[in-house]
Amino acid sequence: MKALVIEEPLKMHLTEIPRPELESGEALIRVQYIGICGTDIHVFNGHHPTAVFPLVPGHEFVGELVQISGEGAEGFELGDTVVAQELLTCGRCDACAKGEDNVCEHLKIIGVHADGGFAEYVRVKTRKMYRVPKSVDLRRAALIEPLAVAVHDVRMSGLKIGESALIVGGGPIGQLIACVAKAAGARRVVVSEVVESRRVLAEKLGCIALNPLDHDFAAKLLAANGGKPYDVSFEAAGVPSAITNCVDYTKNTGAIVQIAMTREPYPVDTGKLFAKELRVQGVRIHSQYAFSCAVNLVSSGMLDEALDLLISKVFPFDAVADAFDYAETHKDAFKVLVQIGS
Repeated sequence: MKALVIEEPLKMHLTEIPRPELESGEALIRVQYIGICGTDIHVFNGHHPTAVFPLVPGHEFVGELVQISGEGAEGFELGDTVVAQELLTCGRCDACAKGEDNVCEHLKIIGVHADGGFAEYVRVKTRKMYRVPKSVDLRRAALIEPLAVAVHDVRMSGLKIGESALIVGGGPIGQLIACVAKAAGARRVVVSEVVESRRVLAEKLGCIALNPLDHDFAAKLLAANGGKPYDVSFEAAGVPSAITNCVDYTKNTGAIVQIAMTREPYPVDTGKLFAKELRVQGVRIHSQYAFSCAVNLVSSGMLDEALDLLISKVFPFDAVADAFDYAETHKDAFKVLVQIGS
């Protein structure tokens, strides 16, 4: 099969590799569309600390079920449109026993530690696979995995109907969090973002968008929420000022969700955490339950318009190197997809 292989950091090429062979409890998907994630770019640039080379990257895929082996086949038919959660988990540690497989003590990830979806076929665990209705646009279905991240983040925040949400950072995950927060019943969603094109998109998604570099940013931020701090905030920017804004503008007893990965430790005013009794919640990838919720959300069609706005460009598989370059260098790019099969 044709696959994109990263031989080592900064060295990738399309080549022919053996089609995966299945073990019991596994399925084979013929990939049709796949999204480029920031993780894929980090892996290519050699910035992922545990990536294993040579590697076929990619975990945001949708495709056709072409083979299934052993247990877990019930309810599936060959030819089904399917997606799969990319987490390879042990199922035995304390975290897995509690349904928190995203923090499995032995976690491995398709596209990072095992060959992923930038290939004509990808091997997945059947118990992590979900059917998508044939009526769903495949390009939208390719956003199920990043949408699952947003679903997990909003669920972990404890956001309730009628509450307000501040999202610091308007990249792909920040925008998806905005969509999910609105779907979850937030009365007001405000996105803080430096890049103008990202603010424009946030406004198209029905949010209030503000530039944190404006001299009167603090006044605008409070005014946007009726002069009050926010019930929950999401740090999705990965810069020190982002967590500072979350601490400053989250209400007493509110929640801060730390999403962005940072290379250096953040300076956090723990005195304010104490005085405001803030809850700071770390999040990692997504639980399988969040993934199943994302499948249901996309299948329902309620996010169709938002998902279409988030898809920036689609490249053919032969131009996958150009797709990676575009995703990395264009600040106004949100989700870049690659079409592998028809």
